[in-house]
Amino acid sequence: MIPPRQTNIEDKERRFYVCAPSSAYLALQQEAIQRGTDLWTLGGSVLVSWMNAGCPDFAPAQESDSIPAPSPSSSVADE
Repeated sequence: MIPPRQTNIEDKERRFYVCAPSSAYLALQQEAIQRGTDLWTLGGSVLVSWMNAGCPDFAPAQESDSIPAPSPSSSVADE
């Protein structure tokens, strides 16, 4: 038997793994430290902000292997 749908579902925080280049991991970890949070919380905030924005496409990555640091005014985590 299929259980009925629930109306009040608790939206629990969950951790899950994502794959990214080591340089991206390091950059996110350093940004988290500068913001006084942890990598998991900052990464989740970035993903939620991206989803709330409608999952927009970004310009293709440049040829460089390094990840440019965003300017403080363009950070989505501050919103």
